[in-house]
Amino acid sequence: MDCRVTQFKEKDLFISKLKESDKRLLAFYQYDPVASSSFTARMERPNNGREQQLAQIIKDHMADLKLTTSQLEHIEALGQGAKVVIGGQQAGLFGGPLYTFHKILSIVTLSNQLTKAYGETVVPVFWIAGEDHDFDEVNHTYAYNANEAQLKKVKYHTMTPPETNVSRYTPDKEALLNALNLFFKELKETKHSKPLYNLCVDIINTFDTWTDIFKALLHEVFKDYGLLLIDAQNNNLRQLEKPLLKEIVNQHTKIDQAFRQTQEQTIEAGLTQMIQTDTNVHLFLHEDGMRQLITRDGDHFKLSKSENTFSEKELMELIEAEPERFSNNVVTRPVMEEWLFNTVAFIGGPSEIKYWAELNGVFQLLDVEMPIVLPRMKITYMMERTEKLLKQYNLNVEKVIQNGIDDDKNKFVREKASNTFIQQVEELQAKHDNVYEQLLNEVQGNQDNLNLVTKNRDIHNKQFDYLLKRYLLNIERENDISMRQFRELDFILHPHHGLQERIWNPLQIMNDFGIDVFSPSTYPPLEYTFDQIIVKP
Repeated sequence: MDCRVTQFKEKDLFISKLKESDKRLLAFYQYDPVASSSFTARMERPNNGREQQLAQIIKDHMADLKLTTSQLEHIEALGQGAKVVIGGQQAGLFGGPLYTFHKILSIVTLSNQLTKAYGETVVPVFWIAGEDHDFDEVNHTYAYNANEAQLKKVKYHTMTPPETNVSRYTPDKEALLNALNLFFKELKETKHSKPLYNLCVDIINTFDTWTDIFKALLHEVFKDYGLLLIDAQNNNLRQLEKPLLKEIVNQHTKIDQAFRQTQEQTIEAGLTQMIQTDTNVHLFLHEDGMRQLITRDGDHFKLSKSENTFSEKELMELIEAEPERFSNNVVTRPVMEEWLFNTVAFIGGPSEIKYWAELNGVFQLLDVEMPIVLPRMKITYMMERTEKLLKQYNLNVEKVIQNGIDDDKNKFVREKASNTFIQQVEELQAKHDNVYEQLLNEVQGNQDNLNLVTKNRDIHNKQFDYLLKRYLLNIERENDISMRQFRELDFILHPHHGLQERIWNPLQIMNDFGIDVFSPSTYPPLEYTFDQIIVKP
C-alpha cells in the first residue's frame, strides 16, 4: 500500500488553528495538542485508581470474542495503570461511515507512537456509544455501484424502530441479512467478496444486539492492533460511574451554568455554536421502554416522553439501585469518559473536538482534567482506475477530494462546445440588456410600464439562460462516456459534496483492497498527522 500525506488548505480553519496552537482557541482546551510537553505531562499524571476495575469490566465485556495476545496484554497493562488513547462512535450499520475505522486507526497509530516514545505501554481503546438512541443515524449506509457509477443507500428496515438505546436493541436477523445482501449486490465481485460476505453473515448469526454485532466487526478488523472495546451502556461500567452520576445530579445547576457560560465565550471568540440542548440536567433515564431526557422543573425532575416526575432524593436512590438506567448526554459524556480512564489523548471528528471546547467549564467544575484533544486522521482511498481517470483528464487529486469535480467537468464541456455559439448568445443577451435599459428609461414614472418592461426583460433573460444550458447539456450528452467518468470520480473522491470517509462504508474498501486492508501488516508504518492521507494499492 502506498500512503501519501498531502496538505490541504482547510475550508474550516478550526483544524489549522488547532495545529498552529492558536492562543485564542487553546483558551478553551487544557493542553496544546502539538506540544511534546503536553504528552509528557499527561504521561506523568497520577492515575485515578479505577484502572483495575476498568480492566476487569473491559475483559468481561470482550469475553464473547476470541482475544488476541496483544489484546490480553493490553488488558493486563490497563489494569496495572497504563495510560490510554481513546475515541468513540455510534454503532453504525456494517461499521458505519468509513471515518469510524479511521478514528480507530488514529487511536492505534498514536498509542503505538507514544508507546515507543515513552518506553511504556499506551493502550488503544474504542468507546462504542451504545447509549445513543437516535436510530435513524445508524440504520443505513451507502454502497458504490461501479457499473452504474452511482451511490446507493442501503438501509436496515424495521416496522418498530427502537426508542431505547441501541445497546438494548436486538435487530431482526433476517432483515439485517437482507440489508447485507442488498449492500453486496451493489459491489463489484472481487476475490475478497465471498470471504468478506461470509464473515459478516457469521457475525450477524453469532451475535444478537446491535452493538454486539458492531463490536464483533471492529474486533475482527482491529484485533491484531490490541484494540480494546467498551460499550458506554455496559451495566458494570454504570456501577463504576455511580459517584459521578450522583455528582452530576447534585451539581446539575452549576454544570448547566458552566456549560452555557463557556459556550457563550466560544461564540464571542468567533467559534460556531455546536451543542444544542434544552435540558438543564444533561442526563437521560431509561423509563417506560424509552431513553428519556431529564430536566429540572421547579422542585422536581421531569422526563421528556412521560408524565413521571422525581425528587432529587428519588433520583439519587435510583442511581444507587439501578445506575444502568441512566446515561449521559453530549455535555456530560466526555467528562464521564475522562473520569473513568487515565487518558493521554482523546481523538474525535472535527465536530466532536469543536464541541469539547464548549465543555471546558464543565470539566473544571467537576475537577476532571481535559486530555489532549486531537482530530482523527483523514484518509481517502484511490483505486487504480480512479488514478487512470485523473491522469486521462489531467486532474489534480487534491483539488477533486476537497472541491469535487464540477469545475473540471464544466471546463471540459466548454472546451468541447463552440466558442462562437456561446459568444454570440452572450453578445445577443448583452444587446438585449442594453435595449431594455433604454426602454426602462423611456417609461420612468409609470410603474405599470416599468413592471411590464422588467418582467419582459426577465422572460427573455431566462430564455437566453435556457438556450445556453440546453446547448451545453446537449454537449454533455454527446460526451456521455466522459460525463459518466466525471460522475464516477465525484462519487469516489467527493461523494455528496464531502470527504469519501463520511459516506463510504469500510466494507467497500475491504472488498476492493482486501479483508486485511486495515491490519498492521497491510499499512506501512503510519505516523499520526493532521493532514490528509491518500492511499493507493
